[in-house]
Amino acid sequence: AYCGMYDKACGLYDEIINDGLEPDSMMYGCLMKFSVECGRTDLSQAMFDKAPCLEIQNYMSLIRAAGLDGDLDRAFWVLQKLRESDVVPDIAAYNCVLDVCVSVGDMVRVRTLMAEMRTVNALDVITYNTLLKGYCNTGDFKAAKNVLKEMVDDELKPNDVSYNCLVNCAVTAGHLSEAWDIIAQMEIAGVAIDHFTLSIMMKALKKVKNYKDLDMIFALVDRTKLNVCSDEVLLNTLLETCVRYQQSPRLEAIIGQVKTCSLRPSVHTYGSLIKAYSSLKRIDGCWELWSEMVEYRAMVPNEITIGCMLDALVCNGQVEQAVALLQQWKDTVRPNIVMYSTIIKGFANTRQASRAMDVWEEMKARGVKMNTVVYNALIDAQARVGSMDTVSRCMEAMEADGCVPDMITYSTIVKGYCVKGDMNRALEVFRCMQKNKMAINSIIYNTLLDGCTRHRMDLAEELLEDMAKNNIAPSNFTLGILVKMYGRNRLLRKAFEVVELYPKKYGFALNPQVRTSLMCACINNGALDRAYDIFGDLQRVSGADATAYGVLISGTVRHGNVAKAVELVEDAYGLVNGKRGLPQGQSLSNEHMESLLRALNNQSLSETLGVPLLDKLRGAKIVINSRLISSTVKT
Repeated sequence: AYCGMYDKACGLYDEIINDGLEPDSMMYGCLMKFSVECGRTDLSQAMFDKAPCLEIQNYMSLIRAAGLDGDLDRAFWVLQKLRESDVVPDIAAYNCVLDVCVSVGDMVRVRTLMAEMRTVNALDVITYNTLLKGYCNTGDFKAAKNVLKEMVDDELKPNDVSYNCLVNCAVTAGHLSEAWDIIAQMEIAGVAIDHFTLSIMMKALKKVKNYKDLDMIFALVDRTKLNVCSDEVLLNTLLETCVRYQQSPRLEAIIGQVKTCSLRPSVHTYGSLIKAYSSLKRIDGCWELWSEMVEYRAMVPNEITIGCMLDALVCNGQVEQAVALLQQWKDTVRPNIVMYSTIIKGFANTRQASRAMDVWEEMKARGVKMNTVVYNALIDAQARVGSMDTVSRCMEAMEADGCVPDMITYSTIVKGYCVKGDMNRALEVFRCMQKNKMAINSIIYNTLLDGCTRHRMDLAEELLEDMAKNNIAPSNFTLGILVKMYGRNRLLRKAFEVVELYPKKYGFALNPQVRTSLMCACINNGALDRAYDIFGDLQRVSGADATAYGVLISGTVRHGNVAKAVELVEDAYGLVNGKRGLPQGQSLSNEHMESLLRALNNQSLSETLGVPLLDKLRGAKIVINSRLISSTVKT
């Protein structure tokens, strides 16, 4: 029992009886407790019937056994037996029965029992917390709030369990503002915000898109000064939130804490950390974590962790490494449909349509049950190269496997026709989707708008009007497409108009990709100053990544201001003030650096600007490509 092997402890009872021994009261009490722990509620009842003398803990063990079986009547029967015995029921025994009432959802008997408890004993915090849990389980937020008032009226101080239970109830009911009010009460009452509070609020963000709530939650995290590595649930929810909302600087800080703390991550946490490194484009960090898990600690990854690693590799352009990893582990961890879908997505990204079909054939050979998601990935691989005949074959197989095409399926088919330049067929499929009530969000409109930027810009405004008419809210992806389209057509003013209007009107915040696209549009339209303004906003809001720096460096060079481009490189690596602008693990591309150094050479500035820049890079231990050195010293 000390080692948690309660079932084996209970198994000794048969040996004891077979050896002709009779357990004493203490042994019966222990067996009752252990039988409840391992779920053998029948044995606990048998021990209860045989025990010559029972203590109150024995009665409570049997009450808990009744709770495990969901047998409320039996719990009350045990309570009655306790009343009839020489043992006086205390508040803990009553609370035990109260918990059974709550577990079966009988709030009427909860109140009846509490009325009886008042006549026997004073109610305590555990009593009220159990009542609170009951109302939270039934979703009665109003009644749950009133429990807190009852506690105060009874001169009891709500504790962290009370407040966290109520916060969770508010979040579950979708009352996020109420949750914030409860947290405010919690702080005023001097009850510490703990990792449970933060985890609950992090999970609440899955249901909201308001960046104000995001800022408030992160402010709460900062205010509490909790060590996020002290609780893996909090760490995982925090990592997940930062990845979802692209909070790169904060993600960097958390990863830094993990590196310096004594945490020994679980397999699940390794998956979350791999996703975090992948989000930061630090694939080297993903490999380090993977090696630490499977080589240094000899842990066996589960399906989720392998899926995270495969996704990290695919999203960072290492598709062949992802294929090799799947092959390496497929005999240890059976590949599931998510893993195969990720590999197919990688082949789609790299326009290897035939290899995507090969994966599908392997899935069929291994008897993997298909679903709509994998067919959508497969169709996407074909649509990206305009292989519409193979798309038709996939649709036939999809029907044969009983997989129902969804909005993404048809959106991908529309994309295939857009790639081929057949906008008429694309619109035909789109109108069919509208007729079948499937054009219900911005995904399909984004696909068509993207096609319009290449082939039929005249349709773009018509599609935007159609979105407004059908109450389809645009997304950041929509904005990115429009910014590129308006930028290409010298309509910079319109690009700024939609960027200003859409987030306010539809309640979302600009993501880094849209800001970077707007920078490109400014540069291509000769508005370099405005591009720098946007870059400054990007640095303040979410931090600028290597792509944003590269775009601005390239644009600055094209506009002839090479000295300013050198300053950008210095800012990216923190060569002047030691404050690195780039996220850790990211670096400027050789292409952008070569372009800058060639421009310096062409303007006879290699000696005054180029060589000192390279010296600073070496001093900061930045890896320098040999071609960069040759392009600088060349005269």
